Amino acid sequence: GISNDRNDTTNKTMKSVPAPKTLALRIQEYKLLSSNKIYKIVQRLHDRETKARMVGVEGALLASGTSAESQTIESNINRGSEEKTTNKVLKTIISPGRGFMLGDYENNSLERKKEESEIISGLLNSLLEAVAILEEEKDANSTVSSFSGGDSSKLASKLKAKVADLRLRNEEIIRRKVDTLVLTSNKAVKNQTGNNDFTKGGNGSSSIDDLIRSSMQGNKSSNSTQEKGDKRKKYEKMMKRLIETPEWLPVSIAPFAATSPVEIAASDWKRVKTDLFSSEDLELRCSSWDYTDVAAVYRIKLPKRRPNSREGGSLDSSSDAEGQNKPSITDAFNEIRSRLESHHDLSKKIQLFLVDDNEWKPSFDTARVYELGPPPVIIALAKEVTPEQESERTLTAKSLAAFSTILTLFTTFAYALSSYALNPTFFNSVVRENDITPVPMCLPVFFGVLSLSAIHEIGHLVAAKKYDVKLGSPVPLPSLQVGTFGSITPLRSFPPSRTALFDIAISGPLVSMLASLVMIVSGLNLTIGSESFAHFPVLPAAIMRSSFLVGSIASVVAPKVMLAPLSQPLPIHPFFVIGLAGLIMSAINLLPIGRLDGGRTCMASWGRRAANTLSLLTLLGLTFHSFSGASLVILFWGAIVVLSQRQPDIPAVDEFTNIGSVRENCYAALLTIALFALAPFPGGGGPM
Repeated sequence: GISNDRNDTTNKTMKSVPAPKTLALRIQEYKLLSSNKIYKIVQRLHDRETKARMVGVEGALLASGTSAESQTIESNINRGSEEKTTNKVLKTIISPGRGFMLGDYENNSLERKKEESEIISGLLNSLLEAVAILEEEKDANSTVSSFSGGDSSKLASKLKAKVADLRLRNEEIIRRKVDTLVLTSNKAVKNQTGNNDFTKGGNGSSSIDDLIRSSMQGNKSSNSTQEKGDKRKKYEKMMKRLIETPEWLPVSIAPFAATSPVEIAASDWKRVKTDLFSSEDLELRCSSWDYTDVAAVYRIKLPKRRPNSREGGSLDSSSDAEGQNKPSITDAFNEIRSRLESHHDLSKKIQLFLVDDNEWKPSFDTARVYELGPPPVIIALAKEVTPEQESERTLTAKSLAAFSTILTLFTTFAYALSSYALNPTFFNSVVRENDITPVPMCLPVFFGVLSLSAIHEIGHLVAAKKYDVKLGSPVPLPSLQVGTFGSITPLRSFPPSRTALFDIAISGPLVSMLASLVMIVSGLNLTIGSESFAHFPVLPAAIMRSSFLVGSIASVVAPKVMLAPLSQPLPIHPFFVIGLAGLIMSAINLLPIGRLDGGRTCMASWGRRAANTLSLLTLLGLTFHSFSGASLVILFWGAIVVLSQRQPDIPAVDEFTNIGSVRENCYAALLTIALFALAPFPGGGGPM
């Protein structure tokens, strides 16, 4: 019986894959006689060999045509027809029942995936034989290569070697992945569960090995008599989802999909396509779709392909030759979301995201030079998927937040005290006479720094309220140098767009930076015009040269101050001390790193790919600057960022549409000001 089943599967696979000779004819018919194109098809087939997906040109090669169609193709080739087949290929790929798309199958079982993977492997092997056939015909008929676009000598043998190497490498990656999970998960699971449920009755690592492998392959052990607890089932399901994360699911959305509290039936994913995309008045079309039990992707395009409209405002629509406006992908996505909200059933189950295609790779084809970035796709998740809510925070997280708040109050008060340490009246009373009566002189600085931090958070709150985005409780961060580094303000709901994310992120540092600059200028003016300095903070003159921006302002407002020796104590108005702390706090938060205000603003301005690159480069710069010892502020801030804020933030609902040049230039200007604030003035050290 087993032998017969295997033969049936093999025969079914062989019937689904075209013969090498037929593939050779199709390669010629579809004008794929290019070494670069063949290499690309082979690479894409291998990428989908273990993921059971097939879209694009290889879908056309696999399309099962009728015998009449095959005869037509062969007769056209025999006549040497030069008729263009581009439209025909595209039509073959996207026509219903053609190609190979995971979303076309109601059954997403392991058996079905294995069957689909075998079909792809068979097609890949058949393609290699087809290339060999074309090479034999080339050698027999002429000395001119049939393949253009590079060295095609012994192309078939090169392709076979490449495929063998790719398959071997893929097996090794999977083996390493399993081994790594087995070695590193034991401690993590123990920490999560807080008990020994996973290790009862034997070796703990063996139990974890069972967990990992059962997540990947299904639990096939019938000898185990131990009941799985709810926690084990939960983490096993999450582990399986993470291991089986499809390539099309962006990194920013994958964690939410893995922790989805519910699973969506395949019929509901299919209804998204049939009910939301299948309207005649909607110009957007779904060319293919894939799904898992917690997420789905819908690859979209407009009927007439144009350069992707990524800009907001007037660029959201374009005009055709007749002057009639045609909607952009952004407009169409908003229309689809509107239909989803009005749907009586799907509106309670599904939410949609417009993001860049995670499978996209840059194309250097001269016929597609307009593709300046990845095309958009629509990702669907369960409606219940949300960022972490305040009620879901653990007791440990709440305790750490409370401790950080108390510590911030202490360090802010210490900053206020240190600003008066060189004041003779304050020093003599407190240090020599043990009289704490002058201590209240520090309170204006203490409350002033806290007020700037509060203004920063109010800016976030006002912008978030405008876009109906929920914010978590801010967690203050202490600083021994400037009192406070600001606060960590988590997002508790998905921002509707990159524009909303930009406005929420930029509002805090923008308001606090403007207020800080006003206080610095006012403090310098009040210092110059004051006749008594007994109750002023006293700082070394070097503080004026710790920041290029502060030194430049002081050179204009109070030039004589810049002439003092670096060690000279200078009485300065409390406004300046407050403004200096607020300026440094705002500047470090504008750096384009992870979940900082600057990281969110950078992502909203230039996209997630550019933001990840800039975040990595900025972290490397902070690391280098920290080891140089030039600034303690950068050293401590870099440590906090690396520990808690380096990860990318949650996705926006629409991450495809740009925010426009005005906002981009605004962030570029603020980032430049922040860098000037953190850079030292000539002859001085780093900030604080």
